Amino acid sequence: MEIWIKGSRRFRFPVLPPGYDVTSERDNQTVDINSIGEIDLGGNRKLREISFSSYFPRKKDEYESGGHRSPESCVKTIEKIKNGGPCKLIITGSPVNFRCRITSFTYSEQDGTGDIHFSITFKEHRGVSIGSSSVIPVAGMH
Repeated sequence: MEIWIKGSRRFRFPVLPPGYDVTSERDNQTVDINSIGEIDLGGNRKLREISFSSYFPRKKDEYESGGHRSPESCVKTIEKIKNGGPCKLIITGSPVNFRCRITSFTYSEQDGTGDIHFSITFKEHRGVSIGSSSVIPVAGMH
């Protein structure tokens, strides 16, 4: 398994997290009708979110994949991707492969080793394409 972000820059997470969480929801709505009771109106799919935690090692680590980069370099790259446009998150060997934005990136040094521990959250990006205008002109308005 590998975890990649591909956008304005490419980034491969050097140490895999022990796991990741994907949230996939629907915006279901219910109403209460007098003679029937509660009914489900259904709803549209909400944007998926994925989050995980790991660390950027100061020294080459046995769990590290790919070439070694300094923790500061990893943080700077993630920040640049976060501040840019949508990117693509790919976790090989899993169904995770979609356009998204980084919505949260928290990092800290915890144990004096120089490793930087982090938590990151991505939210799916779904763009809107506008074809013809659906605005209806109001009489008397110019």
